[in-house]
Amino acid sequence: MIPLETACCDTLDCDSGDCLQLTPREEVICGTVCESGTPLSFSKIRERSGLHQEVLSRILRRLSVYGALEKVDGNYRRRSVNKNPEDK
Repeated sequence: MIPLETACCDTLDCDSGDCLQLTPREEVICGTVCESGTPLSFSKIRERSGLHQEVLSRILRRLSVYGALEKVDGNYRRRSVNKNPEDK
């Protein structure tokens, strides 16, 4: 398993050893979103990754469900993770 922190995408559970195993395509998507200074639209991610829209849609959904990325106002960005539980 690849800890998400090494792939730029973080999850809250990674510290407990419950990390999401990224496929090569998911690593590309995480890198694309995380390297961007601003949230990216679906179409921008599709253009940069070269993936088919159905494949990209499934990947973005999985990364969002597992907390690696978040969708805000129709755009995707690296999830803001509170490392300190008191900051909630």
